[in-house]
Amino acid sequence: MVFDFDLFLPACGELPDPGDAHVLAAAIKTQAAIIVTENLKDFPPAYLDRFGIEVRSADAFLANTIALDEGKAVAAIRIMRKRLKIPEKTPAILLLEMEAAGLTETVDVLRSHERSL
Repeated sequence: MVFDFDLFLPACGELPDPGDAHVLAAAIKTQAAIIVTENLKDFPPAYLDRFGIEVRSADAFLANTIALDEGKAVAAIRIMRKRLKIPEKTPAILLLEMEAAGLTETVDVLRSHERSL
């Protein structure tokens, strides 16, 4: 939760959807580097550049985060997968479900680690 972001709302008036101003204001208030959203069209990179903020889809954010330390990420995803009990998921099924959910970039990064997942 971000509070007291109202002071930053006036700086956010040029977004395509004024209803998204609170998201940018909260990002500015917290000095966020990235806004993660599937609503990419309403956060133009050229506009966000003036605040030093990038916009990424969840898929791009996850793929990039995994790529920063693939070993740790694969280990964490393996632990997560093993906690799934109803139903249990093989690494292959997990990747298929992630891909079906739209996480194609993420699956591309993980595919070479399938045996370790």
